[in-house]
Amino acid sequence: MVDSDGSLSFYFFDIDDNLLFLPTNLYLWNAERQIEMPISSGEFAAIQNDLSKRGKWQAWATRREETYRDFRDSPGVSEKDQPFIKDLLTAMAGQKPWQGPAWPLLVHAAEKERPIAIVTARGHEPKTIEAGLDVLVAHKLLSKVPPILGIYTVNNPGVRARLGAADPNMTVPSIKKLAIKDAVKNALAEYGETPPHRFGMSDDDPNNVVLAISAMRDCKAKYPDKRFFVINTNHDEYVKLEIFPMAHPVTAAKSGESLLQDHGDAGGKSATPATGILGGNASIYVSDMDRAIGFYRDSLGLHLRSRIGNEWAEFDAGNGFILGLHPNTVKAGEPGAINVELSATQPLEEVVALLKGRGVKFKGPIDKFDNVHLAWLFDLDGNELALARQISHTK
Repeated sequence: MVDSDGSLSFYFFDIDDNLLFLPTNLYLWNAERQIEMPISSGEFAAIQNDLSKRGKWQAWATRREETYRDFRDSPGVSEKDQPFIKDLLTAMAGQKPWQGPAWPLLVHAAEKERPIAIVTARGHEPKTIEAGLDVLVAHKLLSKVPPILGIYTVNNPGVRARLGAADPNMTVPSIKKLAIKDAVKNALAEYGETPPHRFGMSDDDPNNVVLAISAMRDCKAKYPDKRFFVINTNHDEYVKLEIFPMAHPVTAAKSGESLLQDHGDAGGKSATPATGILGGNASIYVSDMDRAIGFYRDSLGLHLRSRIGNEWAEFDAGNGFILGLHPNTVKAGEPGAINVELSATQPLEEVVALLKGRGVKFKGPIDKFDNVHLAWLFDLDGNELALARQISHTK
């Protein structure tokens, strides 16, 4: 079922403690005492970063095959008798809640026929997971099996091979990142690249969430007209994150409306400050844009996020620090050639008028370039700050 503009929402799910709570154990190993300890996947997600470190979990570690043996298919057993199916039936028949925080999204995807992908650390054959979906339909818990883009059980040798994860030391989050990108590619190949599709990945493991964000950022850079979300279902951080293009970190490409703007939340408070300022960067005036880009990209190794002709270039220096390059209106290397630049989320004339009403002093009129408007203000010590508003050219 597609929207009027031809677009679709695609849902990507991790299974354990996200889509389903299953009674599948992992097994930690204590080499000092030569003992094994079963642990649930939820418990494992909470303590995995503490394994082998000083403290309670110092002597405990994982073993690649033994730890995850219940997360693999049993050889020579039919799909309906595999451990995954047995665990699913056990959970459904038990008294404990077994539907995870992302379960309503799967129900919605089934009802609306939204395509899905399963991206999980399990090592079962994909057909085993699909058989589990059939079980849910047979028990009338799902209306139907949604269209399946792919089932990525990333510890399955065949799945790893298809994703090109040949190095046996490649981590699960890294392989999940490959799987997310592959699912997006498959979706666009099957449903078309033109519509403004939406993609969301839900996961409960903080390590996997970080890699999911990285994967979605890569996808956003490749398909800037699509929307990408990561839903963190960890019990401490149940949030939905949207990936924004760095060129317009808080503005919609078509309308210029703040995507973080209040739309009737409790208390009526907007996520954008009342002054209309949100985010910013350090900007540098340069004498030759091509030469400067070569230096910051090739010599310093920074990632070029965007470029607008010879008027603006933007680098991601990591840890949230954005560095922008302007052609020189101030001579490069002289005072004023490096500035702190604040981003305006509203027309610059409105922001300047508001700030003037609060006693803020400005230097001269607004500078209006094709793709950005700039105003210069002074703090109480006479330091100059730039206030910038990106200009969107829509047809």
